[in-house]
Amino acid sequence: MSNPHLNKVYEQVKEFYYSVINHDYDLPIILTFLKKYSNNHQRGCQVLDVGCGYGHKMLGITSSGYEVLGVDVNPQLVEANKKQGLDCITVEEFSQNTDQFDIILMSHIIEHFHPSDLKDFMDAYLDKLKLGGYLIIATPLLTKSFYDDFDHIKPYSPLSIIMVFGKAATQVQYYSRNKLSLTDLKFRRRQYRLTFVRGKYVRSWTTKVYQVVDFVSTLLCLISGGWLGKKDGWVGIFRKI
Repeated sequence: MSNPHLNKVYEQVKEFYYSVINHDYDLPIILTFLKKYSNNHQRGCQVLDVGCGYGHKMLGITSSGYEVLGVDVNPQLVEANKKQGLDCITVEEFSQNTDQFDIILMSHIIEHFHPSDLKDFMDAYLDKLKLGGYLIIATPLLTKSFYDDFDHIKPYSPLSIIMVFGKAATQVQYYSRNKLSLTDLKFRRRQYRLTFVRGKYVRSWTTKVYQVVDFVSTLLCLISGGWLGKKDGWVGIFRKI
């Protein structure tokens, strides 16, 4: 486009499109839990974001006034987050960290683990959580798109976490050294998405059509507060007991 005005309009439309398509459905729930269970004491409340990735959750939490440390297995992502001004370290560096945290966030992490590996992974981080502190878990439910992610292993429900990390004895083969109680729970609702259609995987003239359909579906879901959407994940907050 050679017209400056049209270029500006195009960029604004493009920005709006991606802001809708990439909407983070979990972050508002996470921020609500942080506000409620930190008793609005942002300052001095230390939050650990485990598997922080590109730092999207960290940015939202930091902008709300909380002190956040991110840890990730990928050193390139750690460096990228540091360039954004975020406090972020590698898993190796975190192993030397002796801090105790008020709140730990595991957003879209647990579904990447086999049950036996998940127990040990969670226990290692829960050792760093203060007694009476909170663990926030955000994770998908089993849907048609669950296994679109190459390394998704297993969907977990709130009950499955409590069966291993709860205080009551249950008939399972895994036993954790840290104990949790489920304090609050919200089910995430997202837009209806087209699945298993050729145009989503092989680009053709139909691809644009599906992109428009996904955009409209997302917009309707957001406008309706999730009513024109489907339940496909959950965010729970657990207290260390």
